[in-house]
Amino acid sequence: KGIKDLLQAADQLQFAPLRMDIDPDKHQKQIDSKRKMLLSMINDVQVVLLKCAERLVMMRHLDAYDKPHKAALATEVLSIYAPLANRLGISQIKWQLEDLAFMHLHHSEYRLICQQLTNKRLRREAYIDQALQTLQHALQKQDISAELSGRPKHIYSIWRKLTQKNLSFEALYDLRAMRILVEDIKTCYKALALVHELWAPLTKEFDDYIAHPKANGYQSIH
Repeated sequence: KGIKDLLQAADQLQFAPLRMDIDPDKHQKQIDSKRKMLLSMINDVQVVLLKCAERLVMMRHLDAYDKPHKAALATEVLSIYAPLANRLGISQIKWQLEDLAFMHLHHSEYRLICQQLTNKRLRREAYIDQALQTLQHALQKQDISAELSGRPKHIYSIWRKLTQKNLSFEALYDLRAMRILVEDIKTCYKALALVHELWAPLTKEFDDYIAHPKANGYQSIH
């Protein structure tokens, strides 16, 4: 609820184009300076949250800038604000910042992935719906109370996976995701065992962030 309120507040912020020096050396100094400033404010999380929300509003209105300023602002977002949002565990802001910045920095790649996702949208959505029904039925049979949801992966994360692992779009597994939210850690592992009964796990794609939490404290099983 807090993140939803924050996003609603961000939508109401008044937008005004911000001047930014686009000389590469000066721009890097600006990034370093802002990173230090934000890290110095990290004890006041609300300030950092508002800064991230403010940048999200700016990215939504990036067409108000000329091309060099768009690139500078998008680079700043990927270098500072998206990592900060990730550090604070606010994925809803993080993925929007990343996708918007990626769209302006790599427009051709962004459009290509969008097109590929659109071509497979109906099949992908049908698969998620069917898998959620199968999973819900299996959880109920084991008296496991859970909140289920499904979603497509966001575009920037798909592009990073493609480039980092040198994969083709057809070879990428995680174009879609399902989430099982349960009450405690014990039930999480119980649900995991059930998932492995339904679908064979891919060893190289399995991560246990409960046993090994991420740096920002994130705990889940992927």
